[in-house]
Amino acid sequence: MKIAVSNAGPLIHLAKAQLIDFLFKIFDKIFIPEGVFDEVVTKGKECGHADALAVERLVNDNKIRVQKVDTLKKELLISELHFGELQAIQLALNLDVKPILLDDEGARIFARSLNLKVEGTLGIIIDLVKRGEIDSEAALKHLRNLNEIMYLSSDVFAFVEDELKKLSL
Repeated sequence: MKIAVSNAGPLIHLAKAQLIDFLFKIFDKIFIPEGVFDEVVTKGKECGHADALAVERLVNDNKIRVQKVDTLKKELLISELHFGELQAIQLALNLDVKPILLDDEGARIFARSLNLKVEGTLGIIIDLVKRGEIDSEAALKHLRNLNEIMYLSSDVFAFVEDELKKLSL
């Protein structure tokens, strides 16, 4: 069974792009800490965000499991990451799960320093094309949509666009 731990960003971005269900073409189960659930679902619903309902549905369907993270290791507390990112990294360490879904560059660098395998929203889209779950043309449309949803530098956008075009050849 292939499992991963996720922070809020990838869940929100994939849900807003209507790609959240495709996540389970790659992973059998996603674990999230309570802090991420609160950020994505509880606060998202309070603000009327449809992506919160999509994530809540997956929690109710037991595809996303919410886990309690009691304590954070001392080396995590000295970082300047957000609470949800810290909880997600700690949960990945607790469960000994290598893939962690993170979009924030600072969190990605920090997680890699702890020997975690980092994946993000854009990498998931590339992986879906490689697996034949979506075609390159659809992936390019999703990339353009994501560019409206999340911050993508022009370099990152161009890199992913090139990767998707290469996969269509």
